[in-house]
Amino acid sequence: MVKVLLNGCLGKMGQAVEACINGRDDVLISVGVDIAEGNRSYPIHTCFVDVEEQADVIIDFSNPLVLEDMLAYAIEHQTPVIICTTGLSDAQVQKVKDTAKLIPVFYSGNMSLGINVLIELSKMAARVLSDSFDIEILEKHHNLKLDAPSGTAIMIANAISEEKQDAQYVYDRHAYRKKRDKNEVASMR
Repeated sequence: MVKVLLNGCLGKMGQAVEACINGRDDVLISVGVDIAEGNRSYPIHTCFVDVEEQADVIIDFSNPLVLEDMLAYAIEHQTPVIICTTGLSDAQVQKVKDTAKLIPVFYSGNMSLGINVLIELSKMAARVLSDSFDIEILEKHHNLKLDAPSGTAIMIANAISEEKQDAQYVYDRHAYRKKRDKNEVASMR
């Protein structure tokens, strides 16, 4: 039986992960961490220093503000971590990479198979279409979406920039009154 520490257990994605796990007999949530208070069939703590329950893996759908505490806990307990939280700063992404040198880390801005296929198709389009086309990423989300641009939009832009080395990210282009530069890859909003 795999025991999961679910970080962000009371959020929308935390609840979706819980629903998936509840349908299985080989995985269980042994403990949750969330800044909000709530009741579940497992203990929930508001910070990692209070966690005493055992876990084989941490699944993180939380908030960038708790990343450092979660990574410190994971390193101290040598617990592999799956990081699905978006909106991380460059320094936080570097911290994730540094942690991956010490313990197993899987980090992605989007876990959807469809989105990951879209990312590969975007790379292919950037390679094939090259300078013949302009590339712009537009996104639309529900009113509860916290980060903008989203982790998904950033993943797509980063994948495209692997093919288009001189990529320049431009955000919220409506304020610009000039022709787009050829190296402008993404105008994400």
